[in-house]
Amino acid sequence: MKGISLERVSYQYQTNTSAGGKTALHNVTLHISPGEFIALIGKTGSGKSTLIQHLNGLLRPTEGNCFFDGENIWEKNFDKKVLRQKVGLCFQYPEYQIFEETVLKDIAFGPQNLGFGKIESEAKARHAMEVMGLDEKLEGVSPFSLSGGQKRRVALAGVLAMEPEYLILDEPLAGLDYPGKEKLFEILHFLNEKKGISIVIVSHNMNEAAAHAKRVIAMENGSVRMDGKPEEIFVKKDELKKMGLNVPDVVRFYMDVRERFNLSTALKEDSVPLTQRQLAKWLCKILEENKNGRNSG
Repeated sequence: MKGISLERVSYQYQTNTSAGGKTALHNVTLHISPGEFIALIGKTGSGKSTLIQHLNGLLRPTEGNCFFDGENIWEKNFDKKVLRQKVGLCFQYPEYQIFEETVLKDIAFGPQNLGFGKIESEAKARHAMEVMGLDEKLEGVSPFSLSGGQKRRVALAGVLAMEPEYLILDEPLAGLDYPGKEKLFEILHFLNEKKGISIVIVSHNMNEAAAHAKRVIAMENGSVRMDGKPEEIFVKKDELKKMGLNVPDVVRFYMDVRERFNLSTALKEDSVPLTQRQLAKWLCKILEENKNGRNSG
């Protein structure tokens, strides 16, 4: 089966005490298919960061199995280097991982580490720069002299240069201003829709998760509590509240209006607005229906 699969995965961090380790994941089973755009949500300590480190073999499960395209990644003959090329992982503030003296060298480091020659690695790096909207004039510039947003894009370009099939980002928008966030999401949607790269973002921001993801996985205490479409997950206000999570602003407004004006049958549940544009369209529909109702009466 194509994709990344976790099968009854549990993980326990080891400690020096006789009481044993801390359980970070408990009996997690999920599958990530090619081409998906997923938001992984949950409050701090829910197991999100531990989970994504199992997706490309940085952590080995205490129990359970991890598969890539149907192969167990912990079998003796499985090539982890190939896995980490196909499943790119960016930690929070990836720009802190920048270390080379020029932008081009930093971005080309990944392909060279995979065994590609200097010329081919630099060609891949230049293509990644173009995708990330980085001017070619920056090739010889020190990455440490760039703005925060540019550094973030250089770091992500370094992952893209390895031509991954899956891109996993831990809080990719942390510290970015609004234009920086919009630019990054524009790039992520381009990679997902035009390049076919699966995107998984870890996020604490429910508004961004609702507006951009096509699937939401919600975690609590090391377990997957919810897994489905955003419009299915974000209407479960009480369940989310118990998990310490909020309903996105647009969805909250939509639910409040429906309740206030008794519009429970006005729109199918699978058409719940997740963006401001969708909300405006829904409100116009309700106003038009109300206008037509008055005129017919």
